[in-house]
Amino acid sequence: MSSLYAILHLTFLSARRMIWSRQTVLNLLLLVLATVACIAWSLREDPTPERFVAQILLPIYVAFLLPISCLCYATAGIAGDREEGTLVYLLATPLPRPLIYLAKYAAALTLTLIWTLGGLRLLGQAAGPVGAQVVALVSWPVLLASCAYVGLFQWFATLFSRATIVALGYALFLEVLIGSMPGIVKRLAVSFYAQILIFDATGDLGVASAGPHNPAMFLPIAASAATLVLLIATVGLFLLGGWTFSQREYV
Repeated sequence: MSSLYAILHLTFLSARRMIWSRQTVLNLLLLVLATVACIAWSLREDPTPERFVAQILLPIYVAFLLPISCLCYATAGIAGDREEGTLVYLLATPLPRPLIYLAKYAAALTLTLIWTLGGLRLLGQAAGPVGAQVVALVSWPVLLASCAYVGLFQWFATLFSRATIVALGYALFLEVLIGSMPGIVKRLAVSFYAQILIFDATGDLGVASAGPHNPAMFLPIAASAATLVLLIATVGLFLLGGWTFSQREYV
Protein backbone atom coordinates (compact mmCIF):
# COMPACT_ATOMS: atom_id res chain seq x y z
CA MET A 1 0.00 0.00 0.00
CA SER A 2 2.87 2.38 0.71
CA SER A 3 4.34 1.74 -2.73
CA LEU A 4 0.95 2.30 -4.35
CA TYR A 5 0.52 5.56 -2.47
CA ALA A 6 4.02 6.65 -3.49
CA ILE A 7 3.30 5.90 -7.16
CA LEU A 8 0.02 7.80 -7.10
CA HIS A 9 1.60 10.72 -5.30
CA LEU A 10 4.52 10.89 -7.74
CA THR A 11 2.13 10.61 -10.70
CA PHE A 12 0.04 13.50 -9.37
CA LEU A 13 3.08 15.67 -8.67
CA SER A 14 4.55 14.95 -12.10
CA ALA A 15 1.27 15.73 -13.85
CA ARG A 16 0.81 18.96 -11.91
CA ARG A 17 4.35 20.01 -12.70
CA MET A 18 3.91 19.32 -16.42
CA ILE A 19 0.59 21.17 -16.59
CA TRP A 20 2.14 24.38 -15.23
CA SER A 21 5.02 24.42 -17.69
CA ARG A 22 6.14 26.00 -20.93
CA GLN A 23 5.10 22.80 -22.72
CA THR A 24 1.46 23.54 -21.98
CA VAL A 25 1.86 27.11 -23.22
CA LEU A 26 3.40 25.83 -26.47
CA ASN A 27 0.65 23.25 -26.91
CA LEU A 28 -2.01 25.87 -26.30
CA LEU A 29 -0.49 28.26 -28.82
CA LEU A 30 -0.24 25.58 -31.51
CA LEU A 31 -3.79 24.42 -30.84
CA VAL A 32 -5.11 27.96 -31.16
CA LEU A 33 -3.34 28.39 -34.50
CA ALA A 34 -4.67 25.05 -35.75
CA THR A 35 -8.18 25.98 -34.62
CA VAL A 36 -8.02 29.24 -36.55
CA ALA A 37 -6.89 27.30 -39.63
CA CYS A 38 -9.86 24.93 -39.24
CA ILE A 39 -12.30 27.82 -38.93
CA ALA A 40 -10.87 29.41 -42.07
CA TRP A 41 -11.07 26.07 -43.88
CA SER A 42 -14.73 25.60 -42.90
CA LEU A 43 -15.63 28.92 -44.58
CA ARG A 44 -14.50 27.73 -47.99
CA GLU A 45 -16.96 26.38 -50.55
CA ASP A 46 -17.90 22.73 -50.61
CA PRO A 47 -16.01 21.27 -47.62
CA THR A 48 -16.02 17.47 -47.80
CA PRO A 49 -14.72 14.71 -45.48
CA GLU A 50 -12.04 13.76 -47.99
CA ARG A 51 -10.78 17.34 -48.18
CA PHE A 52 -10.82 17.67 -44.40
CA VAL A 53 -8.69 14.54 -44.05
CA ALA A 54 -6.29 15.53 -46.84
CA GLN A 55 -5.98 19.23 -46.02
CA ILE A 56 -6.45 19.46 -42.24
CA LEU A 57 -6.35 16.18 -40.37
CA LEU A 58 -3.27 14.60 -41.94
CA PRO A 59 -0.93 17.56 -42.61
CA ILE A 60 -1.81 19.74 -39.64
CA TYR A 61 -2.87 17.32 -36.92
CA VAL A 62 -1.36 13.88 -37.59
CA ALA A 63 1.93 15.04 -39.10
CA PHE A 64 2.56 17.99 -36.79
CA LEU A 65 0.27 18.73 -33.86
CA LEU A 66 -0.10 15.14 -32.62
CA PRO A 67 3.63 14.26 -32.25
CA ILE A 68 4.43 17.72 -30.84
CA SER A 69 1.73 17.38 -28.18
CA CYS A 70 3.01 13.90 -27.29
CA LEU A 71 6.68 14.81 -27.02
CA CYS A 72 5.99 17.90 -24.90
CA TYR A 73 4.74 15.77 -22.01
CA ALA A 74 6.49 12.46 -22.71
CA THR A 75 9.95 14.00 -22.44
CA ALA A 76 9.13 16.50 -19.70
CA GLY A 77 8.77 14.04 -16.82
CA ILE A 78 12.27 12.56 -16.81
CA ALA A 79 14.12 15.14 -18.91
CA GLY A 80 12.81 17.97 -16.74
CA ASP A 81 14.14 16.30 -13.60
CA ARG A 82 17.50 15.72 -15.29
CA GLU A 83 17.80 19.35 -16.36
CA GLU A 84 16.91 20.67 -12.91
CA GLY A 85 19.10 18.16 -11.10
CA THR A 86 16.25 16.64 -9.08
CA LEU A 87 16.33 13.21 -10.70
CA VAL A 88 19.27 12.09 -8.56
CA TYR A 89 17.31 12.84 -5.38
CA LEU A 90 14.26 11.02 -6.74
CA LEU A 91 16.37 7.95 -7.51
CA ALA A 92 17.73 8.02 -3.96
CA THR A 93 14.27 7.33 -2.53
CA PRO A 94 13.28 3.76 -1.57
CA LEU A 95 10.86 3.61 -4.52
CA PRO A 96 12.25 1.19 -7.16
CA ARG A 97 13.22 2.65 -10.50
CA PRO A 98 10.62 0.71 -12.53
CA LEU A 99 7.87 2.19 -10.33
CA ILE A 100 9.30 5.69 -10.75
CA TYR A 101 9.27 5.18 -14.51
CA LEU A 102 5.70 3.88 -14.31
CA ALA A 103 4.57 6.97 -12.41
CA LYS A 104 6.24 9.30 -14.91
CA TYR A 105 4.73 7.35 -17.79
CA ALA A 106 1.23 7.40 -16.28
CA ALA A 107 1.38 11.18 -15.78
CA ALA A 108 2.66 11.82 -19.29
CA LEU A 109 0.19 9.46 -20.94
CA THR A 110 -2.79 10.87 -19.05
CA LEU A 111 -1.99 14.47 -19.95
CA THR A 112 -1.15 13.54 -23.53
CA LEU A 113 -4.43 11.71 -24.14
CA ILE A 114 -6.44 14.53 -22.61
CA TRP A 115 -4.64 17.02 -24.82
CA THR A 116 -4.58 15.03 -28.08
CA LEU A 117 -8.14 13.73 -27.93
CA GLY A 118 -9.49 17.02 -26.59
CA GLY A 119 -7.58 18.97 -29.23
CA LEU A 120 -8.87 16.66 -31.94
CA ARG A 121 -12.44 17.24 -30.83
CA LEU A 122 -11.89 21.01 -30.77
CA LEU A 123 -10.50 21.01 -34.30
CA GLY A 124 -13.45 18.96 -35.51
CA GLN A 125 -15.93 21.42 -34.02
CA ALA A 126 -14.01 24.36 -35.50
CA ALA A 127 -14.15 22.77 -38.96
CA GLY A 128 -17.94 22.53 -38.88
CA PRO A 129 -20.23 19.55 -39.43
CA VAL A 130 -17.82 17.85 -41.84
CA GLY A 131 -14.94 18.05 -39.37
CA ALA A 132 -17.08 16.85 -36.47
CA GLN A 133 -18.25 13.90 -38.56
CA VAL A 134 -14.69 12.82 -39.37
CA VAL A 135 -13.34 13.40 -35.88
CA ALA A 136 -16.03 11.20 -34.37
CA LEU A 137 -14.57 8.28 -36.33
CA VAL A 138 -10.83 8.74 -35.80
CA SER A 139 -10.48 8.89 -32.01
CA TRP A 140 -9.22 5.30 -31.85
CA PRO A 141 -6.37 5.82 -34.35
CA VAL A 142 -5.32 8.99 -32.54
CA LEU A 143 -5.38 7.21 -29.17
CA LEU A 144 -3.18 4.37 -30.45
CA ALA A 145 -0.72 6.74 -32.12
CA SER A 146 -0.55 8.87 -28.97
CA CYS A 147 0.31 5.85 -26.82
CA ALA A 148 3.06 4.78 -29.24
CA TYR A 149 4.53 8.28 -29.37
CA VAL A 150 4.54 8.60 -25.57
CA GLY A 151 6.41 5.32 -25.22
CA LEU A 152 8.94 6.37 -27.87
CA PHE A 153 9.57 9.88 -26.58
CA GLN A 154 9.82 8.86 -22.92
CA TRP A 155 12.36 6.26 -23.96
CA PHE A 156 14.28 9.12 -25.59
CA ALA A 157 14.16 10.88 -22.23
CA THR A 158 15.98 7.96 -20.60
CA LEU A 159 18.71 8.04 -23.25
CA PHE A 160 19.43 11.70 -23.97
CA SER A 161 20.02 14.64 -21.67
CA ARG A 162 18.39 16.95 -24.24
CA ALA A 163 15.56 14.58 -25.01
CA THR A 164 13.10 17.29 -26.05
CA ILE A 165 15.41 18.53 -28.79
CA VAL A 166 16.06 14.98 -30.01
CA ALA A 167 12.35 14.15 -30.00
CA LEU A 168 11.57 17.39 -31.82
CA GLY A 169 14.11 16.57 -34.51
CA TYR A 170 12.64 13.10 -34.87
CA ALA A 171 9.04 14.33 -35.07
CA LEU A 172 9.63 17.21 -37.49
CA PHE A 173 12.32 15.74 -39.71
CA LEU A 174 13.00 12.02 -39.40
CA GLU A 175 9.36 10.96 -39.06
CA VAL A 176 8.35 13.16 -42.00
CA LEU A 177 11.26 11.92 -44.10
CA ILE A 178 10.58 8.26 -43.39
CA GLY A 179 6.84 8.70 -43.87
CA SER A 180 7.28 10.28 -47.30
CA MET A 181 9.70 7.68 -48.65
CA PRO A 182 8.37 5.08 -51.11
CA GLY A 183 8.22 1.39 -50.33
CA ILE A 184 8.16 -0.30 -46.95
CA VAL A 185 10.61 2.10 -45.28
CA LYS A 186 7.67 4.27 -44.20
CA ARG A 187 6.51 1.42 -41.98
CA LEU A 188 9.06 2.58 -39.43
CA ALA A 189 6.99 5.75 -38.87
CA VAL A 190 4.17 5.86 -36.34
CA SER A 191 2.24 8.26 -38.58
CA PHE A 192 2.03 5.62 -41.31
CA TYR A 193 -0.03 3.31 -39.12
CA ALA A 194 -2.15 6.21 -37.90
CA GLN A 195 -2.96 7.07 -41.50
CA ILE A 196 -3.91 3.47 -42.27
CA LEU A 197 -6.39 3.43 -39.38
CA ILE A 198 -7.77 6.86 -40.30
CA PHE A 199 -8.40 5.82 -43.90
CA ASP A 200 -10.07 2.63 -42.70
CA ALA A 201 -12.27 4.44 -40.18
CA THR A 202 -13.40 7.08 -42.69
CA GLY A 203 -13.86 4.74 -45.65
CA ASP A 204 -17.66 5.02 -45.53
CA LEU A 205 -17.36 8.81 -45.93
CA GLY A 206 -15.66 8.51 -49.29
CA VAL A 207 -12.11 9.01 -48.08
CA ALA A 208 -9.72 6.91 -50.17
CA SER A 209 -8.64 3.95 -48.06
CA ALA A 210 -5.66 3.16 -50.28
CA GLY A 211 -3.66 6.20 -49.31
CA PRO A 212 -3.46 9.94 -49.80
CA HIS A 213 -1.65 9.83 -53.12
CA ASN A 214 -0.49 6.90 -55.21
CA PRO A 215 -1.49 3.51 -53.74
CA ALA A 216 1.59 1.95 -55.32
CA MET A 217 3.77 4.38 -53.38
CA PHE A 218 1.80 4.25 -50.14
CA LEU A 219 1.66 0.43 -49.94
CA PRO A 220 -1.12 0.19 -47.33
CA ILE A 221 -1.54 -2.73 -44.95
CA ALA A 222 -4.63 -4.09 -43.23
CA ALA A 223 -6.13 -1.98 -40.46
CA SER A 224 -5.95 -4.94 -38.07
CA ALA A 225 -2.23 -5.28 -38.76
CA ALA A 226 -1.69 -1.55 -38.17
CA THR A 227 -3.54 -1.78 -34.87
CA LEU A 228 -1.43 -4.75 -33.79
CA VAL A 229 1.81 -2.94 -34.70
CA LEU A 230 0.88 0.14 -32.66
CA LEU A 231 -0.14 -1.98 -29.67
CA ILE A 232 3.10 -3.97 -29.79
CA ALA A 233 5.11 -0.76 -30.22
CA THR A 234 3.39 0.82 -27.23
CA VAL A 235 4.06 -2.11 -24.91
CA GLY A 236 7.55 -2.75 -26.29
CA LEU A 237 8.68 0.87 -26.01
CA PHE A 238 7.30 1.10 -22.48
CA LEU A 239 9.23 -1.98 -21.41
CA LEU A 240 12.36 -0.82 -23.23
CA GLY A 241 12.16 2.58 -21.60
CA GLY A 242 11.66 1.08 -18.15
CA TRP A 243 14.62 -1.25 -18.63
CA THR A 244 16.85 1.57 -19.88
CA PHE A 245 15.83 3.80 -16.98
CA SER A 246 16.63 1.01 -14.52
CA GLN A 247 20.09 0.33 -15.97
CA ARG A 248 21.48 3.80 -16.63
CA GLU A 249 23.34 5.97 -14.16
CA TYR A 250 22.15 9.59 -13.93
CA VAL A 251 24.39 12.22 -12.37
